[in-house]
Order: sequence, then C-alpha cells, then structure tokens
Amino acid sequence: MKLNHLDLQVPDVPATAAFFERLYGLEIVSNRNSSAIIILSDREGFVLVLQRLAEGESYPKDFHVGFLVGNPDEVRAQHAKISAAGVESTDVEVNNRGVMFYCKAPGNITVETSWRKPHH
Repeated sequence: MKLNHLDLQVPDVPATAAFFERLYGLEIVSNRNSSAIIILSDREGFVLVLQRLAEGESYPKDFHVGFLVGNPDEVRAQHAKISAAGVESTDVEVNNRGVMFYCKAPGNITVETSWRKPHH
C-alpha cells in the first residue's frame, strides 16, 4: 500500500499553492487559477490537494507536513532559500534524529524540512 495524497484545507488556496510550487518544487497539475481547489504533484507519485478552509476551522497545535531530503547540506540550502524568500522559519537544528528546520506556509501550516540519520 502506498500513500499517494494529502488534502490540506487552507484559507488562501492560490497563495499556499504558490508557496509549495516556488519553494518546494511541487508542480500544479490541476485548477491553477482556482481559489477553491488546486492540485499539485511531486512528479514521483505524491499529490497535494489544497482546498479552501471553512471559516473558524484550524489544525491542531503540532500538526505539520514534512519533506525529507538526501543530506544535511540540502536542509541548509532549503533553509537559505526559505529565508531569502522572507518566510518565517526556525533555525536549522541538529539532534540525535538528524538535521531539520520548520517554516510556516500560508494558512499557518507548519512545514518541516529534514534529513534523518540512517539506522544501522
């Protein structure tokens, strides 16, 4: 069984789609100009569906979306890209799990970018 999509409810669908397209390399594959639903893909089988959030709803405090990269340098490069774009983010953290940082996508969606230490 393979996880193939995630459906996020966001207040500004076009702004959130632009964030993931510009800063995380996802490609808009459907409804590019819609304010109600936009579908993006990583071109490797994963689909991100963004739909307009109903008024007053929100995600739990620690809810987040995570992207894994191949090495610590990629985490730092993505952090530099996010910072240059003026996106709110944490510092890069190194701990016993690996290297990571968190940023905020439009709609107050927390996004983690990380590299995990290999398990032997």
